[in-house]
Amino acid sequence: MDTEIQFDRVERPIGASACTSCRSALLGSYFQANGQVLCERCAEAIRKLFVSGEGGFLRFLKAAAFGIGGGLAGAAVYTAVLALTQINAALITILIGFLVGKMVRQGSENRGGVGYQIMAVLITYGMIGASIVLSEMFIGDDETHLGILGKIFRVAFGAVAGPVIAATHNLLGGVITLFGLMQAWKMNKAVVVNITGPHALASSAGHDPIDPTLAQDQPAPVLPPIPPQSA
Repeated sequence: MDTEIQFDRVERPIGASACTSCRSALLGSYFQANGQVLCERCAEAIRKLFVSGEGGFLRFLKAAAFGIGGGLAGAAVYTAVLALTQINAALITILIGFLVGKMVRQGSENRGGVGYQIMAVLITYGMIGASIVLSEMFIGDDETHLGILGKIFRVAFGAVAGPVIAATHNLLGGVITLFGLMQAWKMNKAVVVNITGPHALASSAGHDPIDPTLAQDQPAPVLPPIPPQSA
């Protein structure tokens, strides 16, 4: 595919019949993917990208790395606010959930799914807990006796139990933190691409060769863009 195809809107083919993605003329038949009209080559590329499990392990590692990066950025903001103001600004946990969810989504190449949702929630949860402990270490005077290993252990413990402990002291903050986790979860909802075809093009020039449901201006399912691929 030479151009980026959008699954969040229905694009009419160029001329009488053309592929929504590469804009090439459709000859004899066409395919459809969630309302988009495609040639055989583009349909096969989308099938490999979304339907097959090709490159799944590397894609999972990439999503994890991207998610951790986004989480660190959000955690840095949360830690700074907690340390400087000594106020638990729990609303920032929603920002952490957004950043983690967005980066995991990008790392998964917009596929989404339960595995990526769990990953995003775990990273968000851990970053929130680690931020709470780090802020306490920055402002506390009783941490000087801890060695490097002791500090690492405390941060790791905070990543596991920090949000739960914080919620017992601030119920509203715990509820807001839950919204942050939900944000990360819903941003990685699985993409379902239904490819049908080949469908025969109408031979008569007076008839629209495309599936008649497209002519009703019904919105296509909201899905992320397919990244461009070289021919």
